[in-house]
Amino acid sequence: MKSAYATDAPQPGMKADLVKYARLIVTKGSGAGATLGLNVLLARLLVPELAGTVFFCVALGIFLSLLARLGLDIACLKNISSLHEGQQRSYFDRALMLAALMNIPAFLIGLAVVYFSETTQAYFAHAVVLFAVTALGLSLLSIASETLKAKHKTSEGLFWQTAFQPALTLLLVAITGSDLTTVVGCFVLSFALAILGSVWRARRSLPRSGSEAVLGWREMLILCVPLMLIAVMNSIIELSDTLLLGVLRSASEVSIYYIAAKIAALSTTLLFIINGTIAPDISKRWAQNDRAGAFAIVRKYSRFMLALALMILLAIGLLREYILAVFGPEYREQGVYPLLVLAIGYFFVLAAGPLGIFMTMTGNHRRYLHNNIAACVINVALNLILIPRYGVNGACFATAVALAIKNTLLYVQFKNIERSPTP
Repeated sequence: MKSAYATDAPQPGMKADLVKYARLIVTKGSGAGATLGLNVLLARLLVPELAGTVFFCVALGIFLSLLARLGLDIACLKNISSLHEGQQRSYFDRALMLAALMNIPAFLIGLAVVYFSETTQAYFAHAVVLFAVTALGLSLLSIASETLKAKHKTSEGLFWQTAFQPALTLLLVAITGSDLTTVVGCFVLSFALAILGSVWRARRSLPRSGSEAVLGWREMLILCVPLMLIAVMNSIIELSDTLLLGVLRSASEVSIYYIAAKIAALSTTLLFIINGTIAPDISKRWAQNDRAGAFAIVRKYSRFMLALALMILLAIGLLREYILAVFGPEYREQGVYPLLVLAIGYFFVLAAGPLGIFMTMTGNHRRYLHNNIAACVINVALNLILIPRYGVNGACFATAVALAIKNTLLYVQFKNIERSPTP
């Protein structure tokens, strides 16, 4: 079937696209709502110190999962649909195997962080289990989910990637209790079921391996490593402040910051959906030398995302205290400034629209990586300077500056590519 974005076909309007994405928005919105609900529940059930410990370990697990999956999730999204049918399942199986093996060194890194962190000293065993299961779960879940998206099962991919595990964890925590051991057990069970379900569904979507030559390990890693570095740089920008607050300050400050960051990052929900949906089309068009078609997709969604970014920033500015009050009085008293500053930072992320996925899908990921490295260095330097003195306020300022720089550079590079006569 010809893509709806084909240059010789009528271009659908944005209204038609929004109708098309309604199911995806509901799926991703349900996941975002479940995650928000889980954070609210943990913030209210646990004292800020315990909640901060949980949030710190989850953030550490998210970061380690990026190292463990080696960019294989984005590689599956980009490559599986273009491989011969007989190669697709073997590619997926190898990606899972590599990610599982890479969780071993990732675990050792996390173990060292937890051992030396002030935030986790009193709950060392709980912290180890929580970050380890989060890292393993997210690395395998992401590969399975992106594979489903590559097979045009975007809604199901989003379900496993964003909705199932937080919703099940929320349900289990609400039913079973509020002590830390129970919370960790709920995370373990929900991640185990999510891994089993998503991997099973992804494998079923792929044809059985045929007689075609299996793609070599070297070929897989050549693409994956730059993608992993991009993801790691993004993760450092978004998570290093949480981790450094846990190492240099207190668990209660981690809790305040983590909640503010999660609220601000909710604005990127629709961008996440759009990126996963249009990525295969951009990749296919670029491979066919249809540069105009690829640029047209990006421009259309960029205008829409800019308008949405302005509305969300205004809404957070007006409703900031009411939003934070949901989590408890401590968050309302201490979280207003971090939320506003982070909302400004995420405004740049949303306003940039699908420029990041464009760079990745068109083979310009190395330029994107250079942007991320520059922003990452600035972010870490500002965190190390500001967090010891200003705590949460310093962390949010460092993140907002890094996000603004990264996405401004991304826009400049996109315009340069657009103006260039050749790819």
